Amino acid sequence: MEGHAHGFRWWALILVASVAVGPARAQAPGEAVVAAVRAALQQFAYAEAEQQARAALAEPERFSLDQLTELHALLGQVAYAQGEEVEARRQFEAALSLNPHLTLDPLLVSPKIIAFFEEVKRTWTPPEAGASPTEAPPRYVVVPDPRPAAALRSMLVPGWGQLYKGERRKGRWLLGAWVGTAGATAAAHLARARAEDAYLAAREPDRIADRYQRFDRWHKLRNNLALAAAGVWVVSYVDALVAPGDGPAFRRRLDLYVVPDASGWQGGLRWRLP
Repeated sequence: MEGHAHGFRWWALILVASVAVGPARAQAPGEAVVAAVRAALQQFAYAEAEQQARAALAEPERFSLDQLTELHALLGQVAYAQGEEVEARRQFEAALSLNPHLTLDPLLVSPKIIAFFEEVKRTWTPPEAGASPTEAPPRYVVVPDPRPAAALRSMLVPGWGQLYKGERRKGRWLLGAWVGTAGATAAAHLARARAEDAYLAAREPDRIADRYQRFDRWHKLRNNLALAAAGVWVVSYVDALVAPGDGPAFRRRLDLYVVPDASGWQGGLRWRLP
């Protein structure tokens, strides 16, 4: 019996580890690109840094919000170092539109650039809705991604996160599967407990063997049902964390989007309709 419980604990640990490690591997893939731009700037390779940053901003969907902010800030530093203060202001304002509380690291950025950035920050105001984008920096509208909130809900109750994202059919199926397997696990556990008591109370050899077999069947069934319930929970959590929702409202607000200016700059984020 101790071996049964020990094996069950190992399965539970494996399932928990799969949930903990899975999201960690799904880190933003653009970090290497941002690091390359940062390294080129630190080596005073301004042309290379600018080329890599603008190429990255042409595919904004590859980057996280923090990475996009840093790319604009790095472009602002490159522009200022090359004497292009107008372009530097545009890039710093684009970075501030993503993170109004942005600061530059004085250990990595020169005091002159920091002073210029702080001046931009003092005079910068978020653009008003409907204002003309002509001769303005890229204007980002940051929309919350509901997937973290959906993942939290599915972590508490499988299927809840899918319902939150508008995936009603999937959410109901996952919720029903989890309730069914969890309920069956509880029922099998009670039957296992009764079979265990009967097995421990048996004294005749033939009854001991028969009752042990019954206990062993309930034990294995309980463990398999528990693994099925845990599997539904893992699938619901990962799906809520990763998969886009089916509802049109979710797809409209899935990504960042930008109203581009008229200067020909191509680093804006794309507005994606359902």
